[in-house]
Amino acid sequence: MKITKGHLCILFLCITSILSAQEHLKGLTKATQEEISKKQIMLDGETIPVYNLDGKRIRGQEMMEAIMSGNYTPDFYLDDKKDIKVIALRLSTKEEKEQMKMMQQKMAGKSEMVGKKAADFTVTAIDGTTYTLSELKGKIVVLNFWFVECKPCVMEIPELNEVVEKYKDNKDVVFLGLATNKKPQLEKFIKKQAFEYAIVPETRDVAQSYNVTGYPTHIVINKMGEIAFETSGLSPVTVSNLENAIKNSL
Repeated sequence: MKITKGHLCILFLCITSILSAQEHLKGLTKATQEEISKKQIMLDGETIPVYNLDGKRIRGQEMMEAIMSGNYTPDFYLDDKKDIKVIALRLSTKEEKEQMKMMQQKMAGKSEMVGKKAADFTVTAIDGTTYTLSELKGKIVVLNFWFVECKPCVMEIPELNEVVEKYKDNKDVVFLGLATNKKPQLEKFIKKQAFEYAIVPETRDVAQSYNVTGYPTHIVINKMGEIAFETSGLSPVTVSNLENAIKNSL
């Protein structure tokens, strides 16, 4: 094909566009799965900028729709201090689309874990109280997986406190807030924001045993030690669904 001056201009514009789309990644390196597994990530479009395939920064509803569609997967880019500076979307693989489908089912309260025996654990809350799940058999155990930097986790705390208040005289219901943060950070946090759950620090191992992939995640364990309810993320009906699950378990 004969390349004319016009073709060269179009080619130049295309190349310029591609380079521009990658400008936000300049000086950064793509994080490995191991590096990401050690970090707490806020995927809100503001804390860490998110870019689409065209290199355009996206926020709010546009960002959520892109990710929740399952068609795009976020890659995380680090600076030389290993801090996440950019999240760039790319086309999802078949396996990643399946993972997103499972996550959406969890958000809708349709987890595959419901009906299965809950994994046993022993944890110690920041007040020194130790809880062992197997020793709580016969009680309803309500788990909240969260961390201080998670905005949706913090946003729902006042509503969760209201649920705890309703069951304060019922010794058959135990509320555990399983955080990823260390004890000093949690103690500092609750001085500013009351959280009526029994707050437990450094519980990544428990989260892994329950296949927690997103925060906040709520799990209700019934009196027989089986998972009766699980949901991830925050929606207008998250806490009401949680409360209904507690009532049904009782």
